[in-house]
Amino acid sequence: MVETLKSIWQGKTILRTKMHQALETFSISGEVVDVGGGRSPEYFKHFKSTTNANVTPVDLSLKNQEGITLDLETDNLPFDDDSTDFVLMFNLLEHIYNYRHVVGETYRILKTSGQLIGFVPFLIQYHPDPHDYFRYTKESLRKILKEAGYIHIEIKEVGGGPFLANFNNIVLSIPKVCRVFVYPFYACMDYLFLKLRPKAKERYPLGYVFMGEK
Repeated sequence: MVETLKSIWQGKTILRTKMHQALETFSISGEVVDVGGGRSPEYFKHFKSTTNANVTPVDLSLKNQEGITLDLETDNLPFDDDSTDFVLMFNLLEHIYNYRHVVGETYRILKTSGQLIGFVPFLIQYHPDPHDYFRYTKESLRKILKEAGYIHIEIKEVGGGPFLANFNNIVLSIPKVCRVFVYPFYACMDYLFLKLRPKAKERYPLGYVFMGEK
């Protein structure tokens, strides 16, 4: 609770907080391609380990920045086949209409046993960047990754129940000084709701962390 309140005070949503917490079980190393992460994404500091990770960012927004500027809708990733140890893809797929292309490209550049690690939001507001096309269920993610060739696919719900989902979608409209006082009410109501209906957690995901292996 304390860490969550601290994160809320810092201006983060529950979705972003829960996503970061879920990354604490993952380690990355070797050649890492960060697809669509933009400039200096904060999720790197939440991985369990980033020892010896050589990260190359790829994004359309990287003009005049360190990294590779690329239109992920149409362009191929500028890496050789079987050349990368990890590919990261966080909060990207909902903004890509031609998602099969970019997922296929991540598979192509990964080495055998290399891993794709990513995240997509689900129960959140419309957020164009510059467009917002899709929300993916666990079933759709599994099918998309399997069709691209991935094996050992793992998909984990991030979030809680309906009260937490509601708080996540209104938190940025609440004055910052009030957020840490409002959150405990929503968290308590969410806890009680899930005690009565524990299986409902699967119906109200804020998003999904997913992993696939080549």
